Amino acid sequence: MRAILFLLLTSYVFAESNFDFSKKFSGTFNGKKLEYTAKVYEKVIFERDDSTKPLASFVVTEYSVDNQKNRPVMFSFNGGPGSASLWLHMGVLGPKVVKVPSDASDDGSPPYNLINNKLSPLDKADLVFIDPIGTGYSRPLGEHEGKEFWGVKQDAVVIAEFIRRWINDNKRWNSPRYILGESYGGIRGPLLVSELRSGVLTNIEVNGLLLVSPAADMQYIRIAPGNNSPHYGYLPTYAVTAYYHGKVDTDLTLLEFYENSKKFSLEKYGPALLKGTRISQKEYDEIVKEYSFYTGLSEEFVRNSDLRVEASDFRKELLRDEGFSVGRADSRYKMKDYVAAGQYPDTDASMEGFSSAYVSALHTWFSEIGVETVMLYQSSDRDLYNNWDWNSTQDQKWPRYVNPTPHIGYAQRGNEEFKVYVSCGVYDLATPCFTAENFLYDNGVDMERVIFSEFEAGHMMYNHQPSFDRFLKEVNSFLKE
Repeated sequence: MRAILFLLLTSYVFAESNFDFSKKFSGTFNGKKLEYTAKVYEKVIFERDDSTKPLASFVVTEYSVDNQKNRPVMFSFNGGPGSASLWLHMGVLGPKVVKVPSDASDDGSPPYNLINNKLSPLDKADLVFIDPIGTGYSRPLGEHEGKEFWGVKQDAVVIAEFIRRWINDNKRWNSPRYILGESYGGIRGPLLVSELRSGVLTNIEVNGLLLVSPAADMQYIRIAPGNNSPHYGYLPTYAVTAYYHGKVDTDLTLLEFYENSKKFSLEKYGPALLKGTRISQKEYDEIVKEYSFYTGLSEEFVRNSDLRVEASDFRKELLRDEGFSVGRADSRYKMKDYVAAGQYPDTDASMEGFSSAYVSALHTWFSEIGVETVMLYQSSDRDLYNNWDWNSTQDQKWPRYVNPTPHIGYAQRGNEEFKVYVSCGVYDLATPCFTAENFLYDNGVDMERVIFSEFEAGHMMYNHQPSFDRFLKEVNSFLKE
């Protein structure tokens, strides 16, 4: 039944040649009043060797200002892999955004609060929100299947082709180009820069890359036996989470405590892990004690974890005595578990706390634009994630972590005007800030040409109003310079 439905939907997209909805609006952004056009439309990508055979259908949302052919354009997408772009779109960048409680309380039930986004960068650039194949309304066409696009390399190649087509079809070859990616977008973004610059689609330079809560060098994210990098990368987030929930005994401010935890992680904890069983009992005991101090976990639990507490274990253990687990995307959130004694959290308290608001807001806004379709908007796809080809960037069989970060350095060296902005939230247990900081310093990136910004928020730092305001001010400044 699922396969039949999928075929019906893919056929519907290609048959629906009039999947092209648009409406003109006016708004004030960063003090500038604009007339703009909102569009939700289909762009079909064809096979490279046969331009008559459809390959895939991208259905994108675009906001543009008329009669400005050299106006900058920013292509944006979320991560997953398997996530559509509604989070960035309806959370922070679009002309309309949904507001969820800034204090990490639950979003509740509809109606939700959809408001004008006066800080949207629409006054500085046209905005194109890309839903990768298998997300949103974007689908493979003809005899092609989703798995053809579900891989690190495959995904980057087809999205790069979409961007090339968009530039060409809109006659925007002289427009400044920016790429903004969140989460897995930290992998997709640098790969897109590489594909556009030096892949099959050669010599398409990008003016700037913006990464939001990025995953990039998976060595720093993927917890596996023998890989210690994530452990010292995650600890500072454990520390601020414990601080937020009142599980540490300190007179330090949050910022002071956070900076001290990073110093401990880099100078003591990381080297201790490197020693493995060579570590002395005295040093081991000292690390256990200090680790317990920063994380709010008992020394017994830290010992039983052999100094290597996984994120899911931390989320369950920190507030176990209260019956709560903390969120993954934003550890400020907490939620009662069905059984307090379990090993893992029942769910991600943070995604439970705001997802409904985003989905409802997107469809409300699409209705206002005039979108009419029987298709399901796929906000996320677990099947896509579970079938993702993580090995597709490897040109040899020897195993290694996915790591596109060096492409940032390549672009810097090849284009002296190439700019980079990286932002993250300190309460993010999906892609912690310190892991991003570590992979940037460890992969040949010129950090003097990178703006690195941390926020007192989670993965979607824009759910926190002060962070929302500062993030957009920084993005606007980045696009203006």
